[in-house]
Order: sequence, then C-alpha cells, then structure tokens
Amino acid sequence: MPIASTSIFRYSNPSSLLLLRRGAAASFRHLSFVAKHQNPISRKPQNKNLLRAKQTVKHLSSLSPTLPVNHRPLLSATEAVGMVAAAQANFMRVIVEDSRVEDGGGDGDGDGDAVRVGVELLCVVRAVLKKIKRRVLVGDKVLVGSIDWVDRRGVIENVFSRKSEILDPPVANVDHLLVLFAMEQPKLEVYSLTRFLVEAESTGIPITLALNKSELVDEEFDANLCDFLNWL
Repeated sequence: MPIASTSIFRYSNPSSLLLLRRGAAASFRHLSFVAKHQNPISRKPQNKNLLRAKQTVKHLSSLSPTLPVNHRPLLSATEAVGMVAAAQANFMRVIVEDSRVEDGGGDGDGDGDAVRVGVELLCVVRAVLKKIKRRVLVGDKVLVGSIDWVDRRGVIENVFSRKSEILDPPVANVDHLLVLFAMEQPKLEVYSLTRFLVEAESTGIPITLALNKSELVDEEFDANLCDFLNWL
C-alpha cells in the first residue's frame, strides 16, 4: 500500500509559511541585539610610558653576591678583567683593563700582556648569571673567561660590586650624569626630561642639564624655560 508523503514547505498554506518566516526573523533580530549589547573585551593599547615603567621594574637588579670592587683575582691566559662599554642584544662589548698572567712564566708585565690592555672583546653572559638574574649593565666591571684572543671573544663569568646604578637608562658605576636635550628640532620632550631628572635625584648622582638650539625658540618659550630652570 503506497504511503503518501507530504512536505510542510511545499504544501503548507501561505499563512503557515508567513508565520515561519516571522519567527525566524524575530530570532535573528534577538541574536543580533544580544551580540550588539554584549560587553566586548577591551583591548586598548597601553600607554607607552606605562609600558616603559613596567619594563624598568621588571629588570630591577639582583642583589646576589658579587665580587668586591677592590678584588684582584689571579688571572690565567684566557681570563681578563674589563669594563662593559656597550650592550647589543645578547652581546656585550668589554674593554680589557687587566690581563695579568699568573702561570709561573712571568710577572705579568710582559709586552704581550701590555698589548692586551685596551682590547675590545665581544662577550656573552654566562648562563648561570642569567638564571640567578644577575644583570650585566653598561659600565660594569666584569671578569671575562674562555677568551679567544685571536677572534677577540669571551664569556662574562662574574660581575664586580657597583658603586652606583641607574635603572633608566640601565647604567652602572656612574659618577656624573649629563643630560642633553634640544629645545627645538626636535621639540623638547618634557616627559623624557622629567624622567631623567627624577632618576638622577633618586640615586643622588650629580647631574648636568644641557639644552642646545636655543636660538630656534621664541621668547615666550625661553621665558617659560627660565622659570623651569629656576624651579630646579
């Protein structure tokens, strides 16, 4: 016996189709309304000055024990004491200050040792120093080992104690801070100037403020700047 099949979409009357369409439209409008009024996740870009401050706090120096300032270690032929002159990515440029050789073959005052003083070495920081979060800053006095005097490469194995330290910019053993800004072209950045002045004041390091290109500013700006300098 054949069974008759029916389709609601094909044989329904017009009123049923109209009700179905209205229901679908109402559901769609409800979903759109809910999606529109949901609180979106805020992804506003953070202030660059706040990000810089967070980065500075993140890299606070470690207080782990270091070599005494006046300590003079016995150096082998592949060791030297130097000062960090520059930092580039994961590399440090160290200027050799002392490369005495204590191997029984001389008193360390030979011509070969004298030539090594002032040599620039491209160094990496020893992995264990990174693990204990002992930072190496520009201006640090460091002990360099595993030196290849031909390729002028080495590994920073330890850091001497610091006399002073600035976190922004990260510099160690500073005796005097010179801050140089242009008054025009580019315009004077008040925030950056304030940041350096506050940093110098907090560390107690003497500071000299130098402003150039004064001939490019008008009298009003010059007067305001004089008031600012008198406040300092």
